[in-house]
Amino acid sequence: MTIVQSQIEINPVKEKDINSVKNPTGAKFVIPYRDWKIKDKKSEVYEVPVEYCKFRLDNGRIKHQILSHEKIKGSLDKNSDDTQKIISDYISKSDPKKNQDLKKLLAKDGQSEPAVMTADGFLINGNRRKWAFQELSKDYPNEKYNRLKVVILPGSDSPERPTVKDIAILENRYQVYRDGKSEYSKMNKALTYYSYFKAGIPLEELLKDDPTYGDVDPKKFKQNLKKFNLEFFEPIKLMEEFLEENNVKGDYNRISNRWMSFEELGKNITSKFENDKFLVEHNIEKNEIGIIKNAAFNFIKIKETSELGVGDNRFLIRQLPKWIKNQKKDVLKIGKLEDVDPNITDPDERELKWHEEKEEQVLNVIKKIQNLSTREKDQQDPINRLNEALQKLNHEDLDLDQIEQMKIPDVDKAFEICRNIETKNNEIKKNFYEIKKGTKKNINKLKDKWKN
Repeated sequence: MTIVQSQIEINPVKEKDINSVKNPTGAKFVIPYRDWKIKDKKSEVYEVPVEYCKFRLDNGRIKHQILSHEKIKGSLDKNSDDTQKIISDYISKSDPKKNQDLKKLLAKDGQSEPAVMTADGFLINGNRRKWAFQELSKDYPNEKYNRLKVVILPGSDSPERPTVKDIAILENRYQVYRDGKSEYSKMNKALTYYSYFKAGIPLEELLKDDPTYGDVDPKKFKQNLKKFNLEFFEPIKLMEEFLEENNVKGDYNRISNRWMSFEELGKNITSKFENDKFLVEHNIEKNEIGIIKNAAFNFIKIKETSELGVGDNRFLIRQLPKWIKNQKKDVLKIGKLEDVDPNITDPDERELKWHEEKEEQVLNVIKKIQNLSTREKDQQDPINRLNEALQKLNHEDLDLDQIEQMKIPDVDKAFEICRNIETKNNEIKKNFYEIKKGTKKNINKLKDKWKN
């Protein structure tokens, strides 16, 4: 684990530029920095030209896009105009509807709450507002949209100059407060928290302000930490492993639409591999764990699941525990499927080749598993149908108070239905009685009745 820097880097030239162009508005605002909110410490609000307010490269809202961009195209210089344009484009695409709503709101009511930025101009909170002001200034080129109201964090000469941990907690606080702001996607939230965690910031510090996970009861908070790990960190670890195995390490864009499948895999399968009881119940040997995980990865690779009669890949992951238990041999067959030619290095070509050569093999095995599962389910259908019928007959709508309120014609109709139910019940009951006695004729009759 790397060591967190004691203080963030502040560019002295840009800090001086900000100081030369900022104009005090006379307003003051309390921001959730360190303990300032508890102390009700008010900060000066300034107006700063929009071009001096810079998009932040470590913006959690577009975390996976930036990581993927740097993996494929090389690292980005946060100070360059090209990088600022790239970030702006990603923000524009991140939540188009909310972006347009924000533009309309700012055009109508103006900026009601200040943004927050570092002393050298990088926005911790307010990246979307900067984007919206830039867009509005194209349509309405006037002074109104050329300046952003901001609170500026302590600078290089201040004893309260921010640390990396301060920035992480501040960013998180702005995201977890329920105030209508565009929230991060689960994947981007997970990547943001995970990057801070790997940088040495304790998860407890990040979550203590989160109303979903923070709790004053230490026991409950510990449980919430475990829940967060399962819900956010486990899928990210699986994603990283998946990408590395497929020679596309760091390219999160490639699987951004598969987040829920990885979440399902972590929750239902991989998080339980350390549980011996789970392994025994599902007849899993420890040397089979990697093969089963690889089978799940192959499920996630499938692009078209409609011919399997399921909505998406999550269904396949959800069924995996049952399939391991009942048809483990076929699941292992999918997990042992050889990858495409290792000499193919281009990621897109490798992916295309897998779908051309391997996807059909995976689909065929899954169809076989499904057929076996369907046959097993069909054997249970008589019990299921009888239980459903009993539940309906026990429904509260058939209580005496409800029946007494019925009209006479409806009572007569209901009485006739009850007679039909009784007749059918006697017929079915007789069949089961004959089976219990072992009468071959009725056994064959029941087989013919239920076989389809």
